Amino acid sequence: MVSTDASSTKAALTDDPMAKVASPDSRKQTSIRLGTVGNPEDMARAAQTIEQIATGWKDRSRAVQMLQALCGLAAVEPDRLKPDLAAENWGFRATDIGEELHRRWPKIPGVNSWADNPETAKAKMNEHWPNLEEIWKRQKLTIKDALRAEGLLVEIALHRDPGGGSGKYTKYGFLIEARTESSDNTSDIDLLRVPQVQYRHQDISGNQLVRWMSDRGLYLGGWGGKVFLSALFLLLVLTIVWFWLVIVAMGASSTAIAFLKLGLVGGLTALIFYSLFAWQLRLVANRVALAPMLLQPWSGNDYLLELRKQNGAKRNTLYLIRYTADCPICAEHGKDSIHVASGRLEFFGRLVGRCDHAPNEHVFSFDHISRKGRFLR
Repeated sequence: MVSTDASSTKAALTDDPMAKVASPDSRKQTSIRLGTVGNPEDMARAAQTIEQIATGWKDRSRAVQMLQALCGLAAVEPDRLKPDLAAENWGFRATDIGEELHRRWPKIPGVNSWADNPETAKAKMNEHWPNLEEIWKRQKLTIKDALRAEGLLVEIALHRDPGGGSGKYTKYGFLIEARTESSDNTSDIDLLRVPQVQYRHQDISGNQLVRWMSDRGLYLGGWGGKVFLSALFLLLVLTIVWFWLVIVAMGASSTAIAFLKLGLVGGLTALIFYSLFAWQLRLVANRVALAPMLLQPWSGNDYLLELRKQNGAKRNTLYLIRYTADCPICAEHGKDSIHVASGRLEFFGRLVGRCDHAPNEHVFSFDHISRKGRFLR
């Protein structure tokens, strides 16, 4: 494989980092070290898991393709990402990634130069790497949940080993270290019934409003929240006035036919009102509810609105979220997805997890606090 841009190496950001530092004779270097390191098998499994979830993202940018290519390289050659390797041996060069891109997507414009020309590869990586870092940061929680679902209790970081010294090459890869569950983990909660499922965050794609409500949330104590609450209050008042007018008109109707027509209008209005505003009542009562149709994707109906109170905040913040889990019943290793949906009449007023393959038979409870679910039927 052809090497890329010249660079010196730099230590990874870890809890106990040790930089790759050149010795006085410029011939020896120490290597990246982590406090506790996953083995190559963990790295390969982690890379395969990340590539699998990245394939499901709606983002088809060049940066995501770079991530998939890097995951493919790491899955095949995990030993090249061992943190105790010497600087010149660790990681993958830009041309390595270019060759993998060419193998997977040969029709990408300029992919031949990416794979063969070190300067072009360097420029391409510098162009798309910041976008990849932003995507990684946004998807960090999704990646963490996916690794945990695979039994990989590791923290993984996207790493670039840059520099500028002669004869040194910028390298790309991942670094992982073993971790313990955080203190707020609810894995010790006894749900009394088995099998049980573990819900995890799933990526949300959509327009700017949807993305903003997913990443930042709508603080109800700010100006945006006040406008939102004021609009809802105004609609509620208008609806009440409309119902009052319908009732008055029904009382003043001179014929039975007119009375029935007005009753039909009132019934349709009530149905429309329930469809548009019932989610607000459920959100206030349960602090989580299915999002209204305007915020749902075309391909599904599993976006949720969740009220959270941040530390020190006087008001709640409204988030648009999405959860998924693996069904432990209908497929080996539990790879069939469970999505949150309405409890319907059987579990009226509740949100439940429904398996994609058997949504009426494989039904699980849904607890947005513990993110656990027990089998209901």
